[in-house]
Amino acid sequence: MLQTLSYFPGQTATIFLEVLDINGQRADGYSHDGYPPEITRLVFPDLTLAVGYPAYMTKLDVGLYYYQFILPTGAISVGSYLVDIMYINPSTSYPNTSLYQIAVNAPYGNFAVSSG
Repeated sequence: MLQTLSYFPGQTATIFLEVLDINGQRADGYSHDGYPPEITRLVFPDLTLAVGYPAYMTKLDVGLYYYQFILPTGAISVGSYLVDIMYINPSTSYPNTSLYQIAVNAPYGNFAVSSG
């Protein structure tokens, strides 16, 4: 399921991931090597990939993780970003993915300059 979050340019975006076991209880989604869930890629509105990924998420509690990054500023930052997360399903031990869309809007309408 794709979740959509709304932000303005320059804000710190925070992504939360909840990992559940077969009983619906929170459980850690660590890989077999002991690594937490990871952001496999961050796609910008112009469909280019952000540098520095994959990056690991930070554990907040059992089965609850977060990741933060600062959104760019200016007119080029407006649009939809895609955050792709991979984690290990604790019930099956197979990799699962979760997608987030970050919709970045201009804080005071369109970015435009006019003279008159």
